[in-house]
Amino acid sequence: MDGPRYDWESIEHSPEFQELVHKRRSFVVPGTIFFLAFYMGFILLCGYAPDFMADSVYQGLTVGYCLALTQFVMVFVLGIMYLRKADRDYDPLARRVVDMAQGGAAEAGTRFEREGASHAETEVPR
Repeated sequence: MDGPRYDWESIEHSPEFQELVHKRRSFVVPGTIFFLAFYMGFILLCGYAPDFMADSVYQGLTVGYCLALTQFVMVFVLGIMYLRKADRDYDPLARRVVDMAQGGAAEAGTRFEREGASHAETEVPR
C-alpha cells in the first residue's frame, strides 16, 4: 500500500488553494450571516410582535406563516446558488489544486515521518 505522498503544507500555501479557500469563504460567510439574521429576525418577530405576525394576509394565512414558509424558500435558493457557484467556480479551482498536488506527489512529503524511521514504521494501518 505505497500510494502517492503529498506535501500538505505546500498545497495549503499554494496560490490555487488560497484562491479556492478565499472564493468559498466569500460566499459561505455572507450567506451564513444572511441566513442567521433572517432566521433570528423571524424568531424575534414571533416573540416581540405577535400582533403583527397574526395579521391575516389572505383568508387565514398570516404574516407569521408566510415568513415561516420563506425560510424554506430561502434555504432552497441559497443551496441552488451554492451549487451553481460550486460548478462554475469552486470545482475548477479544486481540480487545479488536485492536479498541482498530484504533479508534486512524487516529491518528498515527509511531514509526518520521523527521522531515521523506515516507511513501514510510519505507515498508518488501515
